[in-house]
Amino acid sequence: MEIIDAQVHTWMSDRPRRPWVASYRAQHRNTIAYLMHAGQTNSNEMAVSEMAEVGVDRAVLTPIGVYGNSNSYEFEGAAKYPSRFRVLGWIDHLADDVEERLAADFGRGMAGVRLAQFRDRERLERGEFDRVLAGCEKQSAVVSIMVFHPLPDIMIETIRRYEGINWVLGHLGVGVAPPVLGVLPDDPFENLPAVLDLARLPNVHLALTGAPSLSREAFPFRDIWTGINRIVESYGPDRVMWGTDYTRCSALHSYWDGTHYLAEVDGLAREDLTKIYGANLRRIYRWDEHVPN
Repeated sequence: MEIIDAQVHTWMSDRPRRPWVASYRAQHRNTIAYLMHAGQTNSNEMAVSEMAEVGVDRAVLTPIGVYGNSNSYEFEGAAKYPSRFRVLGWIDHLADDVEERLAADFGRGMAGVRLAQFRDRERLERGEFDRVLAGCEKQSAVVSIMVFHPLPDIMIETIRRYEGINWVLGHLGVGVAPPVLGVLPDDPFENLPAVLDLARLPNVHLALTGAPSLSREAFPFRDIWTGINRIVESYGPDRVMWGTDYTRCSALHSYWDGTHYLAEVDGLAREDLTKIYGANLRRIYRWDEHVPN
């Protein structure tokens, strides 16, 4: 069974030869994310080593923000390890040459775009993402989004309008993303009905990135099994992908635990696991078409 991690973060500590953008510290100084990443390194080489240790074959690299909208470090990883990595990149969606940037990035190993600001109702209402979405649709690309609840109607309408895009809801779509130390809701699945309702849109897929962070139990995280089974039942085993959000979950559980818990979930057949662990991502992200130049 091929195992592909849908979300892995790599970066270098802030250093003269690869400095962070100045705005990162100012924006995150009082957040958990800042405390997790400040002064630390998780290089592409370190990720390859960790993946080998737990049995992960390949991974999608996505920036954590320390380099702004630049995907340069992730592209370096994809170029050095073309059999191991693809990139889910960020982009300045308001750039005058956004279409050209997209085309260039898709030639460098980028298999999709992550739009962190897509959940902003006002941005959606003024059509701020139309150009980048048209470019992604032209490329039949993945667009990954993180949602808040309640879901604005304009967001659902936009997803429906761009039917040529493979939309991926990160973090189960429930509106809770790692790290969740001290802020986990009483019911982390309270928004699941709205997520399951989106399964009616055939171009919407769901990533189980960071799912164990919603658990209050140790491995194998039995208290999230019901939620996972409901997701697979609604979306079908062909539209769900596994992922860890390594390294943002490292304080909560080990990479091995985040990888192997899924095989313990009651109700998931071997055929389902083969699809969710890797086959779906390879197909949805068009892995073999985005070999880095």
